[in-house]
Amino acid sequence: MKAFLLTAAALIASAGSMFAQNMPPDYNWEAGINIGASAFTRPLGPSELYTGTRTNTVPDYSIRVNHFFSEHWMLGIDIGERKWQSYGTWQENGTFGQTLNNQQVTFNIASKAINESFEMNYIIPFYTKFQTYNKANLYFGAMFGLMTTVNDGSMGYSKLKGSVDSGTAYVSSYDYGYGIGYNFGVQIGYTYYIMPRFAVNVEIAARYADVRTNSTSYGSENSNFYLLYFPETIGLRYRF
Repeated sequence: MKAFLLTAAALIASAGSMFAQNMPPDYNWEAGINIGASAFTRPLGPSELYTGTRTNTVPDYSIRVNHFFSEHWMLGIDIGERKWQSYGTWQENGTFGQTLNNQQVTFNIASKAINESFEMNYIIPFYTKFQTYNKANLYFGAMFGLMTTVNDGSMGYSKLKGSVDSGTAYVSSYDYGYGIGYNFGVQIGYTYYIMPRFAVNVEIAARYADVRTNSTSYGSENSNFYLLYFPETIGLRYRF
């Protein structure tokens, strides 16, 4: 009887250790991608003449690497990319100074706005019924990092149509120069593990970006700008 009890105790201890191997902190790292869309405000800082009055929702992409310090804390690196364009109108003048119809101008704030950021998140974990592994994570936190914008500072031209000065060239696109600055914000997300290592993720975030550019057009009117953007993404995760 004594031998039986000792054997049973050994089996229970062995089973307990087997379950523990599927629990954090065995999975200390997580990598993945996110794809979605982000809305953004028109740039502020420059004269309103060079910012436009409206924007679009644009695609937003990022790659992530996260490190779990504990069951409740995660530090991550996020590298993301999106395009920023705003739209407005400029008053055009004819060859002899007469006032012509307003024309739409596209303001290319950044053909690529690339963030390189660190995130610190607090995690609320959820487990399977018998706690064999971490089934899902609800997290929220803050981020801070660099923002790099890629652009060439050029201007595009089109020709007027249907006016007394038909064929006259006018500025139809105005590009900010390349720039570098910082961004920070907050995020909340949910990761659900389909299998112990593979998961799907949804996340919403709010970001502030402040960028200084190299542009000298029109007296360096757009040499510094700031805006808000709001990524909403879905993604895949693999932990190891």
